[in-house]
Amino acid sequence: MEWFDLFFPHDEGVPLNQFPAVYVHAMVRLIIFLIVFLSPTSSIAGDSPRFRINEDGTIEVWITSYTREQTPEENVAANIEVVTREQIEKIPATNAAEVLQFIPGVYVEFNGGLGSQATASIQGSSFSPVPEVAVYQDGVPLNMLANPVTNLSFIPVSSIERIEVYKGAASSAWGTALGGVINIITREPNPNKLFSGTVQSSYGDFSTLRSSGSVSGTVDRFGYFISVDHDETAGVAPHMSSLQDAVYAKFNYRIGDSGRLNFVVNHDEGKRENPSPLLTGRYNYWEYFHQNRTYERLLYETSLPNNITYTIEGRHQEFGLIDDYRFILKPQRRGWDYAEELYGISSRISHDLNDKNRFVLGFDGDWGTYAYSLYDRDYPTRNWAVYANDTLKVGDFALTGGVRYDNNLDFGSEVSPMGGVVYHLPWYEALVRAQVSRGFAAPPPGLIHDPTVGNEDLMAETAVNYQLGAEIHPIKALKLEINFFRADISNFISFDQAVYKWKNIEDVTRQGIEARASTNFNLGTSNSLKISFGETFVDVENQKTGEVVKDVPRQILDVSVSHSYKQFTQSITGKCIDNNSSFPETRDEIFVFDYLAKLKLPSPGMNLTPSLFFAVHNMTNAPYIYRKVFPQPGRWIEGGVSCEF
Repeated sequence: MEWFDLFFPHDEGVPLNQFPAVYVHAMVRLIIFLIVFLSPTSSIAGDSPRFRINEDGTIEVWITSYTREQTPEENVAANIEVVTREQIEKIPATNAAEVLQFIPGVYVEFNGGLGSQATASIQGSSFSPVPEVAVYQDGVPLNMLANPVTNLSFIPVSSIERIEVYKGAASSAWGTALGGVINIITREPNPNKLFSGTVQSSYGDFSTLRSSGSVSGTVDRFGYFISVDHDETAGVAPHMSSLQDAVYAKFNYRIGDSGRLNFVVNHDEGKRENPSPLLTGRYNYWEYFHQNRTYERLLYETSLPNNITYTIEGRHQEFGLIDDYRFILKPQRRGWDYAEELYGISSRISHDLNDKNRFVLGFDGDWGTYAYSLYDRDYPTRNWAVYANDTLKVGDFALTGGVRYDNNLDFGSEVSPMGGVVYHLPWYEALVRAQVSRGFAAPPPGLIHDPTVGNEDLMAETAVNYQLGAEIHPIKALKLEINFFRADISNFISFDQAVYKWKNIEDVTRQGIEARASTNFNLGTSNSLKISFGETFVDVENQKTGEVVKDVPRQILDVSVSHSYKQFTQSITGKCIDNNSSFPETRDEIFVFDYLAKLKLPSPGMNLTPSLFFAVHNMTNAPYIYRKVFPQPGRWIEGGVSCEF
C-alpha cells in the first residue's frame, strides 16, 4: 500500500468517501507524476480531433460517446446522433435545450417559455420519478445528485463544439444511463491564430436580450478559449422572467511532443420565475429560483509507444438551487434550498492496432454530498466503476463488446454488458447496425432518503435494450436512415399509495421506430440546399396492465430546410408533437416553425467580419400548449448583430 499512501494519504480511522478533497490533491500529485514519467519525446500531440480526412478525400467522423474513446462513425453500432457547431449556427438557438429539441428521438420538455427549465427524454425515456438520461459536459456529470435532472436551458451554445446523443442504454460505458447520454463537447482553442474572437448581441419580444462573446488563440504551447454569456427576458406571461449569466474558460498546454495538460473552469448562475403554482388555481404564490453551478476539470493525456494513449482527469463541482415563494399580498418566504458538492476521478488507457482493433480500459470514481433543507441531515454519495470495451474491424464487419461494473453507496452494484455489430454493404454506402445492451438507472438518492416517502430498499431500474438500424445513400445527395428500438424495463419505480412510499413495482416496455430522409444539394459555387424530414414513433406499455403509459410523446415529426448562397444563409426548422397527453387543455399535433436568416456584411478592415441575423420563432403563431401551467410563446421576433475578428 506504499504507492497508494504516496498519492492518497488518509486517516485510517475515517472512510475514504468522507475525504473528497484528499482525492483532488492526490489527483494533482498523480498527474504531475505522470507528466514527468510518462511523457514520451516522439509522436505529434494535438487537441482531440473530431474527424480525419482519408486519402480519397472523404471525411471520417469520429464519435467519442460510444466507447469513451474516439471511434470512427462507420464502426459505431449504437444509435448516436451528432450535432456539429455548423448545424447549431443554422438554427435560432442560444442554449443546449433549444438545440436538442430538433434531434429525432429526443423530446425536450420546456416548463414554460423563454428561460424556463428544460429537461430531455430520449426514445420515450422517463423524466420522473427516475430521470434516465445522463448529461455530461467536459466529462463532468451535470445531473443533480439527489434528483438527477439537468436544466438544459442553463447551458449556452457559445462554448459548445458539438453534442453527441447516445440513444438507448449506454450503461456499458457511462454507468447510470438507461435512457441514453447527452455528451456536450466544448470548443478548443483556435490553433491557427494568436488571438481571435466573436461578439454577438440580439434583442427581441418580451424584452429579450441575449449577448455573448468569446476569445481564443494559441501562443507557442499554450492555448486558450474563454466565453461569456448573458441572457434575460421578461417572459411570455406574468411571473416568467429569467436572468442567466455564464463564464467558461479552457486552457491547453502541450507537454513534450505528445502530451497535453488541459484545465477547464465553468461558472453559471441565474434567476427565473415559475408561475405554475399560481396557474393551478390552488395556491396564491409563484416560485422564484436562484441556481448556480461551478465546475473545474484538470486533465492530462499523452500518446505512448505502440499506439497506446493514456488519459487521467480530476474534477470538482458545486451546485446550488434556492426556491423562494413570492406572494401577491404577503412578503416572500423561503420554500427550500439545496446544495451539493462532487469530486471525481477518471482514468483510461487505450490500445489501437493499425486502426483495426481498439481496446479501452477505464475507471470512474465520484464522491460527493448533498444537503436539502427539508431533510434532517446531509447525505454522502459514492460511485466507482471499471469498464472495458473492444472494437474489432474484420472485413466489412465492425464488432464491439463491452462491460462495466458499477459499485454504489446507496443501491449496491450493477453489471452492464453490451455487444454490437456493423455490417457495410457493398453498394450505395449502405450499412446495417445492431446492438444489444443492458442498462440501469440508479434510484435517485432523494427517493431513498426522503424522511416521509423514501425507501432505503429501492433497487436500480434495469433494462435490456435492443437497437437495429440501417442507412443508405441511393444517390450521392440523398441519405435514408431507419432505426428500430425496444427496451424491456424491470424494477420500474412508482409510488405505492398503499404504503405511501416509492417502490420497485412495475415492468414497462418501450419500443418504437425512427426514420429520416436528408438531402444535401450542391447548386453551384457557394450555393447549397439541405433538407431533412424525420419521424419518431414511441409506444410505452405497462406490462402488468397492458395499458399505454400516458404523457410520453408517441409521435414526433421534425423538418428542416437550410439554404446558403454566398454571404446569405437562411433556415427553417419545425416540429410537431403528439404528447399522448392526459391533460384536457393540451393542444398539440401542430407544427411549430422557427426561421433564421444571417447575412455577412462586407468587412470594414482590421480582420473584422460583421453579420446581421434575424429570427422568427413560431412563425405561424401556432397555439401549441401541453399543460396550462407551462405557458408557451406565440410568434415572437428577435434580431441582432455579430462580429468575428
